[in-house]
Amino acid sequence: MLYGRIFFNSGVQLLSMADKKFSLIALVSFTALAIIVLYHNISPYLTPSDLIAQGKAENVQVVGKIVSVNGNTFQLSDGKNTITAVYNGTVQRYDAEVVVVGNWDGKVLHATKVLQKCHTEYKGG
Repeated sequence: MLYGRIFFNSGVQLLSMADKKFSLIALVSFTALAIIVLYHNISPYLTPSDLIAQGKAENVQVVGKIVSVNGNTFQLSDGKNTITAVYNGTVQRYDAEVVVVGNWDGKVLHATKVLQKCHTEYKGG
C-alpha cells in the first residue's frame, strides 16, 4: 500500500481542475465517436448511394426499391441514386422493396440473391 500512501493519502493533488475537465470532455467525446462508428458499421445493409460512394465491394447487401426491370437486369433506387443490377433469376415484380445480395464492380451489382420484403397488411378489427 506504499503506492496508495504516496499518491492518494499525502494530500498531493495529481490533476488540476482544468486537467480533469479536459480529461472528462476527451473521454465523453471519444465514447460518443466510438458509438457512432460502431452503429454505422453494425448495419449490414447499404443503400445504392452508399454503394456508389464505396467503390468496389464483395458480398454486399443492398436495400432499395426496384424501379424498372428489363429481362435479367433491373434498376435499384434509394430515392437519391439508382444503380443497375444483374440477376440470373426471376425478379417477381418491380416497384417492390428488396434486399439484393451480390458483388459490386463499381458500375453494376452482380446479384446472387434477391430477397423481396414481405408485403403484409395489418387490419385491426
